Amino acid sequence: MTEEPAVTILSVDDNDAIRYSVTRYLREGGYQVIEARNGAEALDLARQNPALITLDVNLPDINGYEICRRLKENTATRDIPVLHISASYVESEDRVRGLEGGADAYLAEPINRRELLATVKALLRMRQAQRDAHVQAAAANVAREELKRINENLELRVRQRTAELEHQRLDVQTLSSQLLQAQDDERRRISRELHDSTGQLLVALGMNLVKLKSELIAPTPNVESVIDDTSWLVDEMSRQIRTMSYLLHPPLLDEAGLCSAVRWYADGFSARSEVEVTLDLPSNLGRLPADLEITLFRLIQESLTNIHRHSGSKTAIIQLKKNEEGVCLEILDAGKGFDAAPSKKHFTRPGVGILGMKERVRKFGGSLEFLPNNPGTRVRAKLPINATQPLQAAV
Repeated sequence: MTEEPAVTILSVDDNDAIRYSVTRYLREGGYQVIEARNGAEALDLARQNPALITLDVNLPDINGYEICRRLKENTATRDIPVLHISASYVESEDRVRGLEGGADAYLAEPINRRELLATVKALLRMRQAQRDAHVQAAAANVAREELKRINENLELRVRQRTAELEHQRLDVQTLSSQLLQAQDDERRRISRELHDSTGQLLVALGMNLVKLKSELIAPTPNVESVIDDTSWLVDEMSRQIRTMSYLLHPPLLDEAGLCSAVRWYADGFSARSEVEVTLDLPSNLGRLPADLEITLFRLIQESLTNIHRHSGSKTAIIQLKKNEEGVCLEILDAGKGFDAAPSKKHFTRPGVGILGMKERVRKFGGSLEFLPNNPGTRVRAKLPINATQPLQAAV
């Protein structure tokens, strides 16, 4: 294991005897010493970067206070500890002047060996602590710069990922809106097919059965019974297909508007489900944009279906209001309600029907709330009327 090189100290004093004593004490303390007899030599040897300088105040060419000032102003030597040693400047004012001038310690002659070495050790520890602090500060600064760079990269990646997610969200919303529109169009098409094609075929079948019965010669009771039963089945099929067709897309919605379609649907729903539906509809609602009317109708349709399937309520109230800002639809029941803020333990995702309701409302830039009704649930939807959409003709 190699020994560390001895610490070098610069001893500056024009008095040979004092300089000799100081140098001997320092060498006995294990330090390597270089010597200067005046200020010019001291400034020149200070360029060798000694670990410490013992500096006499009363020098022949430049006094020690001035040398200390120059050393502390020079970036190459300002970190070198300076220990003033003086045999003539020993008053308190002299010590204060030296310390205020940049000296790190001040000793007066006669010098005590132990005090000198203890002071030197303390100053060297202070310098080492300063060096360690500088190293740590530099490392901390490098770490801060690295952290800053990492944060900037992370922020950039977050912004990029956020933009990607936003694009994906918009794509999903667009797709969801298109799917709902396609669903409505398909319902309308199937409704018309059932009414215009299948329904008409059943009507023709019923007419043929009537004609067949009238043209039979001496039909037996069994034959008449079969024909009558078949006619009843045809009529029942026609009724069910007509109901299915209207539920898919009620013709009244296109022909007479939202209020008429809601009244028709509420009557049929009450008859099928035994849930009493109360309507509070404005008499002067008029016609709304076609897309808005189908959206409101689907919200009512889905809400009543949920009431029948899940709430246990025997009553439902539908309220519709219109003002300058738009329309407000509320559907209320008196059932068991639901937890609007379920715990994580009991959290369940909303059903497809509710997600579809939310998407329909979002498409119009509206709001949809599910609120407690004490008892039951209140579904509240607020949708603005877009004046740029084509309005249906007023009834």
